[in-house]
This record gives sequence, structure tokens and C-alpha cells, in this order.
Amino acid sequence: MNEENNTGSYFKGLSKRDYILKTQEIIRSEGREAASIRRIAKEMNCSSASLYRYFGSQMELIYYAELGQLTGYIHRLNEAQKNWKNVWDRYVGIWDCYSREAFRKPDVYDLLFLRSEVEHLKTSMEEYYEMFPEAMQETNEVFTSMLKQKRFFARDMEICKQCVQDGALDESGRERLNRISCTLYEGYFKTILDNPLTEEEVDAKVEQYIADLDWIVMHIAKDLKGYRGYGK
Repeated sequence: MNEENNTGSYFKGLSKRDYILKTQEIIRSEGREAASIRRIAKEMNCSSASLYRYFGSQMELIYYAELGQLTGYIHRLNEAQKNWKNVWDRYVGIWDCYSREAFRKPDVYDLLFLRSEVEHLKTSMEEYYEMFPEAMQETNEVFTSMLKQKRFFARDMEICKQCVQDGALDESGRERLNRISCTLYEGYFKTILDNPLTEEEVDAKVEQYIADLDWIVMHIAKDLKGYRGYGK
């Protein structure tokens, strides 16, 4: 008997995209803890082995499912950059968009960007958007360039380099701004991860964080280019 016919009912012909969609559905309705391999296999009427054809572990499956949460970040970037006037608006604005999403969904952003066991960010994100091209309808060059770097220290450094190229920052300031900005974000984020904010508290915390970041920019910038603070 043909091997494909023999295993067809076992694997059900389901794709990696199918499993991700089901996992996203379960997470939305019941939370991440409910999205076990056994639960997903049962609901899709297939074997657990069929999921392991595509995912090495439950956490890898959840990781792929949670990549869909980045749509909000892309949307914020697209809206915010319409009002950016110079390189400092861009620099602080990217952090503003990122923190507004990360502070609302700390468990998601921790999984996607900070956990040490997740080393395949670039590859998995590229694969996800190949499977879900509709999620990239609102493409953004900042987000696209983000796929080239695994860690936010490296992503921030790329933007710091742009500040140097524009004459807004000198070389010594580039290293200092990168180090202080990222360390500041880590401090805020880890506090929020341990003590999640309510929806009503998020915007105030972001504004506090951005005010701190603005203070850093004001003291490190070589040339503010007319920048007076984000949104001012």
C-alpha cells in the first residue's frame, strides 16, 4: 500500500498553518495554558505525532501562534511614523510603539523577544509571514528591518547608527544611548512582567517611560535637530 495513503488518516493532511490557527483560537478563548499538544490534536481529530512533524515542542507551537500578536505593533508604527519629523522622533517613536504593545502583553513579548531559549526569531518570523501574508498587509520598513536582528539591543543599535549618520549623535554617544535606553526598557519591562498593569494603567506607564527616554536623549544627543520631546 502506498505510504501516503496508509498515513493519510493518521496525519489528516493538516498544514503547519492549520495547527497555528487552532492554537491561536484556543489561546484567545482560554489562555496559553489550555493549548496543549494533546488538546489541539483531539480538537483537530489527528494524532499528537502529526503536530510533532512541524513543531519540536508545545512551546515552539505556542511561540508561532503568538507571533500573530505583533500585528498591533505594525499598525502602531504605521500610524506613528506619519507624524515623525526627524531622526529623534523616529528613535523615540519606535520605542513608544514597542512599549505600548509590550506593556499590554508582557507575557507575549517576553516569549517572543527575551527568553533565552528562543534563538530562531528571525527564521520563525519570516516563516510565519510567509504562511500568513495577510498579516503583513500593513507592511512597515521598521518592522521588516527588525526581522534581521534577534535581540532588541542589536535592533536599537541599528537605529542609533542612523542617528550618527544624520549627525544627531556621535560615536561615543551611540554606544551610551544604546546601552542606557535598552537597560531602561528592561527595567520597566521586567517590573511589569512581575506585576502586570491594568489596561487603564498602561498609557500612564508608557508616558513615564518615554519621558525618561526623552531625558536621556536630551543629555546624549549631539544635535537635537529641533526635537523637544516625543509628541511635542
